[in-house]
Amino acid sequence: MRVAIVQEHIDAGRGGAETSTLELARELARLGPEVTLVCAGRHPAPPGIGVGGVRSQVIGVHGPTKLRRTRHFAERAAGFYRAQAFDIVHAITPCAGCHVYQPRGGTYAETVRRSVALARGPLWRLVRSVGRRLNLRQRFLLRLERELLASPRPPFVAAVSDYVRRQVERDFPEFPCERLRVVFNGVSIAPGSADERARWRIGLRTAFGLDERTPLVLFVAHNFRLKGLAELIRAIAAGAAAVSPPPVLLVVGRDRTAPYARLAKRCGVGERVQFFGPVDDIRRLYAAADVLAHPTWYDPCSRVVLEALCCGLPVVTTRFNGAAEVIEPDRHGVVIESPADIPSLVDAIGRCLRADVRTACAADAERMRQRLSMARHARALLDLYEEAQRGVPACGSPMSP
Repeated sequence: MRVAIVQEHIDAGRGGAETSTLELARELARLGPEVTLVCAGRHPAPPGIGVGGVRSQVIGVHGPTKLRRTRHFAERAAGFYRAQAFDIVHAITPCAGCHVYQPRGGTYAETVRRSVALARGPLWRLVRSVGRRLNLRQRFLLRLERELLASPRPPFVAAVSDYVRRQVERDFPEFPCERLRVVFNGVSIAPGSADERARWRIGLRTAFGLDERTPLVLFVAHNFRLKGLAELIRAIAAGAAAVSPPPVLLVVGRDRTAPYARLAKRCGVGERVQFFGPVDDIRRLYAAADVLAHPTWYDPCSRVVLEALCCGLPVVTTRFNGAAEVIEPDRHGVVIESPADIPSLVDAIGRCLRADVRTACAADAERMRQRLSMARHARALLDLYEEAQRGVPACGSPMSP
């Protein structure tokens, strides 16, 4: 089986969804299909340069604006995979004629809604809503997704969580339910041996000046605002008196730190919020931490949450995260309603720091690694590819290749 995975940008440094695409491609290749990643580049690059036995085809795109470059990619990518006659076209960026559409970032309509909800107060929400309407690239992708899913011969949709499935049902009520499947997200992570984790924990906590008694709260993201860092800093400040010794927050990721350092100082916790920047091996930080706090405003199915659970680290997150669906309360962590609910966030962190919760989460890590593996995710998608090849009818018509 020859499979093309189409995503405009594929760069592990950009964030979780793109890392997941690379891991998925490698796992699919291990199962037998010949996998080609189709992605964009400002300048054409030699084809066949891939990772893990996966080929890549870089589509040269040109244009003065993001809209022009995205439009150019959609047109040229479609021309490439049609000319190559792939058995399966798996689109992550929406594109015409695909067999499987996997909106790893959720539907574009939900992305806009959550972005607007992030604004503080009705006036700023109105301003943000108008700004989104003026975003021509996003409007183009909204239209492309709408045309794809509203067509009389739509692709299968592989939602990475039930949260995304509900988005599709809400935004496309006429979409045939038999073509909408939840293929829950997966990750590839080896947490290290018990001895390695112990060494990592001791070494990193010593480097940070922390003894074993001091709780370490970990935050990992590349978009600090969207993932709730400001709310988390306020929660660290609000809950300082409830925990002795008070927790330290370690912020990991690539984003502007100065505004959040100032906020921490204003809240009186400047000495207890440390910024670490991006890391190559996140496993060491999972070993050093006592809880992962991910109070996100929007996440279709967060990689970092799944990774933490696979490493036995309890998690605090919100209902706006598809990964929350696998969290059993007080076994794997706590799910709160909103990042803005600071008292609930404080309470959730405190619950996750309890010894019984940490022990239960660590004991279940092996089962979670099996349940949340990228290998399992890839096998489920391969089953869906085979179903798509059989041409299961939708709306009374065979599926168009």
